[in-house]
Amino acid sequence: MILYRLFILPVLALLLLKNLPKMWRRGGYWQDIGHRFGFLPCVIKKKPRLWIQAVSVGEVNAIKPLVEQLHHDFEIVLTTTTTTARKIIREQLEPYLLWHGYFPWDFWLFSVLAWRHVQPDAIILVESELWPEHLYQARQHKVPAILVNARLSDRSFQRYQKVPWIAKKLFHQVFSIVASSEEGRQRIAMFFGKNIAMFGNLKFDRAVSPMEPAEKEALKQELGFPRNTRILLGCSTWPGEESMLLEVFQQLKDQNYRLLLVPRHAERREDVLREIIQANCSYHQRSFGVFKGDAQGIDVCLADTTGELIRLTQIADLAFVGKSLEPNAGGQSPLDAAHSGVALVYGNHMENFRELCRQIEAAHGAIRVSSHAEAIRVLVELAQDDEARKSLANNLKIWANQNRGASEKTAQYIINLIKTHK
Repeated sequence: MILYRLFILPVLALLLLKNLPKMWRRGGYWQDIGHRFGFLPCVIKKKPRLWIQAVSVGEVNAIKPLVEQLHHDFEIVLTTTTTTARKIIREQLEPYLLWHGYFPWDFWLFSVLAWRHVQPDAIILVESELWPEHLYQARQHKVPAILVNARLSDRSFQRYQKVPWIAKKLFHQVFSIVASSEEGRQRIAMFFGKNIAMFGNLKFDRAVSPMEPAEKEALKQELGFPRNTRILLGCSTWPGEESMLLEVFQQLKDQNYRLLLVPRHAERREDVLREIIQANCSYHQRSFGVFKGDAQGIDVCLADTTGELIRLTQIADLAFVGKSLEPNAGGQSPLDAAHSGVALVYGNHMENFRELCRQIEAAHGAIRVSSHAEAIRVLVELAQDDEARKSLANNLKIWANQNRGASEKTAQYIINLIKTHK
């Protein structure tokens, strides 16, 4: 811990300087900045308290059903790292929480202050977050640290394999781990000497309220699309993928299709807009509000907002998942499309979701492509084949429904674990 404490502050300073432009573009970063220095609210405890840390939007969405299960038995403090995730918490989870805020930077002084204010009876980390100082404070306070929906990406796994003694020391600070998949359990077992529970992936349990046909048509009109048009969705796209989808759209433009682009980072809006304009497409920006043009509508809607993806996905007829074609790698989650029952295509770089994609493809719920050219060909073919598209969509939704239930089992596991620890 001594070396970590010596190096973490300059590392944090460098990361802060590196990310200043991004923070400026996103805005809102300086709100409640005191939280990041450990000045969290102090509330009198009335029942056992959980401190859950979910770093960003994906993790917040994953734990929403878990929080709904646990809030009956515990006071819940939920922290996050990003402004976009905080917005989702405020809009969707606030009724279940004692309070929410930003996670303090993992420096000993900030962590000590935060722990003094929060006073948790247990802490929960999500997926692959292992904050050394935070875990050290848990050990000092004799508070169990639980890692839920645990997984190790290819990159994290390779890094840990290079320094296994550090990885083992870090994982041994955790009291209990609940893995999200068999692959995750096997990888983590190399560094964690205790039994690892597994109840499935929490992300399958995300509640999605199905939209009625009239609601879908109303949303299309809000976005600037004429009624009864078909929608090609670019889901959490990264650089290079928008231009590919614009090329697909040009081939489908005369076949009653429109293009809905949802870039992974809304602050890329100017770059994406340039590509739309270069493609000579009419467009509407979602961040400008409801479309107020004529009934003919526009070609492309740029959804440069946050927290709307699951709703927007429900109006799509065909979706492409981003960060999956070179030069991008890792992939974005395919589960929004799965929950909504939308025909799905992604590239061959879905490394962060390898096991999910293996299952999806075994269930004939998606098509994997290996290049931009193949993506264009497959998307155009699927757009023109109603039966093939419906078959993919139905298979994907059936697969997603068959994998629900992890949140309830994980919640009961946590409740029993904390009772036993006492």
